[in-house]
Amino acid sequence: MTSVSTDEFMAVNDTLSRFFLAFDDRDWQLMGDCLAPQLHIDYASSGREQPGTMSNQAFVQRRQNAVDNLNKHHSFSNLLLSKSAEGIKARCNYLILRFDSSERTEGDDFFHSCGAYEFVLSEVDVDGQLKITSITQRALRSWGNRQLHGGSRKS
Repeated sequence: MTSVSTDEFMAVNDTLSRFFLAFDDRDWQLMGDCLAPQLHIDYASSGREQPGTMSNQAFVQRRQNAVDNLNKHHSFSNLLLSKSAEGIKARCNYLILRFDSSERTEGDDFFHSCGAYEFVLSEVDVDGQLKITSITQRALRSWGNRQLHGGSRKS
């Protein structure tokens, strides 16, 4: 495992911070700016999207189409980085807080999740900015009203 420089660590931290903030703010342009033109995704551990490759536009569109009334707060911690042939590998823990913003009077008004993410980031275009080329989610636990979160509803 090859370590990364301080500048690389800061660049990865910045990219991941902007990526998670894009979910909270529903800033679809910012989300797309964090992603490579094509990326590998794997959300199978949460019962969602199976492993595969898609365009950054398709990834953003899927999140944009998940219309909900949730106020969200994504956070990450314990960021560990290493270099590989694919780029910079990043592993972090996550906590996603989701609260229903509608006028609910009965039942749970939240659906939260925690676990770990594994990312790969690379310089994929001439601007030299690190872009996310791979996202793997390792869900640990979710709790609350899963009906609030479209990607977690059971059929």
